[in-house]
Amino acid sequence: MHEVFKLCLFTLFYYQLNNILKPCIYNNFEIFQEEPMIFYPMIKSANVFILSSIFGFIINLIIFSKNKNYTLYSLVFIYMKYVMDNIIDNDTIGIHQYEFRTAVMWLFTTPLILKLYCDINNLMLNEINAQYHIGSSILHIILYPFRKTYYNSYIIISLSLSEFFFIYKLFGLKYQRYTKFIVFIWCLFSAIKIIESINLFKMCDIQVCYLLSDMIAKLTTILIVNDYEEQTYNIKNNIDLQGINALTILKKTIKQFENTNNITPKCKMIINIIDNRLTSFIPTDTTSLKLELLKKILPLDLEDKYLTQTKDYKPYDFICVLFTDIVSYTELAKSYDADVIYKLLNNIYTRFDDIVKRYSNLQKIETIGDAYMVVSDIYTNDQTNNVKNMLLFAFDILREIKDIPTPDNKPLKLRVGINLGRVVVGILGIEIPRLCVIGNTVNVANRLQTTTDPDTIQISTHVYEIAKETDFGEDHIHFEEKTDVFLKNLGSRATYVITPNRQ
Repeated sequence: MHEVFKLCLFTLFYYQLNNILKPCIYNNFEIFQEEPMIFYPMIKSANVFILSSIFGFIINLIIFSKNKNYTLYSLVFIYMKYVMDNIIDNDTIGIHQYEFRTAVMWLFTTPLILKLYCDINNLMLNEINAQYHIGSSILHIILYPFRKTYYNSYIIISLSLSEFFFIYKLFGLKYQRYTKFIVFIWCLFSAIKIIESINLFKMCDIQVCYLLSDMIAKLTTILIVNDYEEQTYNIKNNIDLQGINALTILKKTIKQFENTNNITPKCKMIINIIDNRLTSFIPTDTTSLKLELLKKILPLDLEDKYLTQTKDYKPYDFICVLFTDIVSYTELAKSYDADVIYKLLNNIYTRFDDIVKRYSNLQKIETIGDAYMVVSDIYTNDQTNNVKNMLLFAFDILREIKDIPTPDNKPLKLRVGINLGRVVVGILGIEIPRLCVIGNTVNVANRLQTTTDPDTIQISTHVYEIAKETDFGEDHIHFEEKTDVFLKNLGSRATYVITPNRQ
């Protein structure tokens, strides 16, 4: 908002400038007392055409454009004011007043053009040496009343050298977006200044050249920048979590390459350009990404109203909860680097995620280290189907983990605990919202997992009562009862253990 406020003041100051220039400048210097110039019909027609084009663009910005670039707005409104003044004051001002007014307009608009260029390329104004051009423009306006004096030639040469240095330094950024376009515009104006200094054309003809060049520079800049901003806006607002993941991987790969190689200056420049372009696609407003993330972790398409509005939990009965734990994970984590363990866990959980998708009434909730949590359907009371699919899922992952390669080439083992009961579901936290399934049912499932043997499934009596009456197809399941199993903080309970058949 601070930036918007400054741009508003900047634009409003230009709109009041004529009221300041008239008593302070135009009335006090003889150079501005000449007879009114008779504008060429071409100049009048061109100004009307330019104003019509600007109005058309403003309507497009208001109605169709979703992107709000206030620097672009400032440029549009300043240039529109300049064109309107030319139309209103045609045939009433002298040639030097008209030329001075143009120079003032340049002082206000060219920094905006350069700022738009810098924003697109993630640069600062001082990085493109904009101070040389802005300083030259200010001196041009201050020294303009001395235009007809002996010093005029020296003034033109000095200011031109500053402009040429600016163009030369800017051309060094030729790998950045639209650099050649900006350089072309500045070279075009410089060429006209040279023609003007050697009196090759009449002054009125020079003004025609400046008018056409202004039209090319301003309208083309407006269209190019708006098109770029719209494209970037559309990408940012349509990017999803997978897109963000792709950008992250690309940026990490580039960073890794940079850290592991002796980078040449040219390569460093290319890396910076690519990195800036990748960063420009990352949205500043991450609301939609947070929504997508929450939808991915919410069980079975929990409604959007609950997702975005309520802060309360919701209770559910007869929910089946599964916990897994990788046997000897702590020893593995101590023996290998973090990146090796990360890749191993990622491989395990990616395979588990693929399996859980086969069951329409199961939903992964979270992973905590080597623990993997799944719940059953929260919308139905079909306990039989929920328990059946949860056990089938447990069989699948116990078989799947045997096919996952490990750093020590030893097969992995799992412990699985399953319980059935009442839970509450809610989103906890604000900064990084997290879906949680909470309740004694969850605690029991976790304790069942920690107290069972490797490659077995330990279930509660609630799960057993349903499972023993359930047809599992061709799978033969043997339930082994255990009495007085001590569950930490929960006491001793009767449980049942299943050791799945190997296929």
